[in-house]
Amino acid sequence: MTAEARGGFEPATLRRWVPVAIAVAILGGVAAYMLARTLVPSSPAGQQPAQVADDFVRFRDEVAGIAISHPADWQRAASTDPEVRLLATGDDASMSVRIIDLGIEVDDEESFVAAKRLTDKLVGDAGQAKLVRPPSRVTLGGLQGYLYLYTYADAAAAGRGAHAHYFLFRDRELITIVFQTVPAGRLAELAPLFDRIGETLRTTSG
Repeated sequence: MTAEARGGFEPATLRRWVPVAIAVAILGGVAAYMLARTLVPSSPAGQQPAQVADDFVRFRDEVAGIAISHPADWQRAASTDPEVRLLATGDDASMSVRIIDLGIEVDDEESFVAAKRLTDKLVGDAGQAKLVRPPSRVTLGGLQGYLYLYTYADAAAAGRGAHAHYFLFRDRELITIVFQTVPAGRLAELAPLFDRIGETLRTTSG
């Protein structure tokens, strides 16, 4: 029986995952909150918008090999972090797209089981996270992964916010899409919009 099947990681595997854990934990916590309050409209180099519908705008990142749409009245922000490919906000909601080099492929059932233990931990560490429902296995834009819906403690807002947090795997990369709303009570209202945005995700080999 492998270490993953026993419920743990071999030391070498754990070392490969640790940098990912740190990066995604930062995304899911303070940085996600700050996103909704520090936006400046911007289209970083290599990332060009294109109108796809009256109420949605298409975001394309040819370098990262991804495209996703969002409401046309949402504002985009630049990020100094090269892993963050898109930041956008509007109507008390925000979204971020991050691509992380895992250094290891998640491409079979055993590796997906191991990856879920990691994503469980990341969400569990995100500001007193409380799951709205159990995480689900999903396919988005042709990529397999997991979707977590959870609330978290938001000290700056003196209450709780909510995330719809996708972890998607492509070869040696982890693509995270985080939808956020503050206060958490708006999650049910905004969930159909978050679903609609997520369904526009498309990827290429880059």
